[in-house]
Amino acid sequence: MRIEPYRVVIRGAEAGDEARVRAAHERLATGSTPCTPPRILFEHFGPTGFVAESGDDLVGFLLGFASQTYPGEAHVHAVWVRPDRRRTQIGTALYECFVAAAHEQYCSVVRAAVAGTDEGAIAFHQALGFVIEDEGRDRDRALMDGDGEAGEWRVHLERLVGDPRMSNPRPERETAA
Repeated sequence: MRIEPYRVVIRGAEAGDEARVRAAHERLATGSTPCTPPRILFEHFGPTGFVAESGDDLVGFLLGFASQTYPGEAHVHAVWVRPDRRRTQIGTALYECFVAAAHEQYCSVVRAAVAGTDEGAIAFHQALGFVIEDEGRDRDRALMDGDGEAGEWRVHLERLVGDPRMSNPRPERETAA
């Protein structure tokens, strides 16, 4: 008997994915409190959001954005892979899609934050080339309610993606006089 591996397709997130992502994440999330992504990420940040599907099943997603406040930076807001599909490179593939999208938006650094107690998430990000930014800087600052679990500290990570201006110069914009 031959067993076929799961075929996973990663595509851009769309506004219509919000309900599916929320339902899957709330139903299958591990940890104390699932933190579902806000609607605005689906509606306004389409080029930097991705969903992973196997057939009709949602198996993962990554939602992020290019910062308007800090040009050249992109931030991962939420990443999730269904627990039974972890360690299958889905998370890695989602991140690589995001890094490529960030590069296309002229970002040279990607930032992420994970729970300071989640050693697995920290190790995962480090394996992807992320480095811890200012280790321990948030240990004395509890997060506000609604920004993760109250009292939880975060580890901030960054990954340089190269200077996109060197390999993909921004075209000049033509304007009507």
